[in-house]
Amino acid sequence: MAAALGVRTVLAVVALLGVSRAHGEILVMQGLNGHLLITNLGERSGYKIISRHREFYGSSAMGLRASVGGDPLKYEETVLLTAKEFSLEASLVKAVIRAESNFDPLAISSKGAMGLMQLMPDTARMHEVRNAFDPTENIHGGVRHLRYLMDRYAGNLDLVLSAYNAGTKPVDEARGIPRIPETQEYVRRVRLFHAVYRNGEARAAQRTPRVARVDLAGKTLE
Repeated sequence: MAAALGVRTVLAVVALLGVSRAHGEILVMQGLNGHLLITNLGERSGYKIISRHREFYGSSAMGLRASVGGDPLKYEETVLLTAKEFSLEASLVKAVIRAESNFDPLAISSKGAMGLMQLMPDTARMHEVRNAFDPTENIHGGVRHLRYLMDRYAGNLDLVLSAYNAGTKPVDEARGIPRIPETQEYVRRVRLFHAVYRNGEARAAQRTPRVARVDLAGKTLE
């Protein structure tokens, strides 16, 4: 899966082979061929460690409480291109943005999560986001993080969304969705938004493209 980390750089993410094997550190390593490897499974022969990062501590989900937000159409092209780059559904990326910031690029939480996809400082640094309030950088970092989580949890969307919200440690300890009310609500609502945006894209394929606006209950606004 290619990533815009340099002209010839390729991002390779190693999935977690069983949650019980979780490590407490994320390594970003580079191989002799220029490939980057992001993993929580420790060092790997033939790769040089570029940076070390602690396990992720989640986002804010402040978009779930925001009645007013930005215009989704402003970020449509960036979302589509970035989602394609990391082999993810654009509808999923939109759903996460809706839940995280309600499309407000300047959103910042009391815990320090920033921008459209509410990146915590450590997460932003690991994904080489220098300005978390720049929509393009933020979306790239957030989608790259989603890709990491998708591979880590073998595509289990409940675990991916739980880890995006609560961090990886609670998910690994619970071996599933943590018993955290906010996280449980987050997973439910993002899945709802995801379905709405996916259905909107299906309809858009048959008419003039548009981005669905979703209210706090997940209802599509015309």
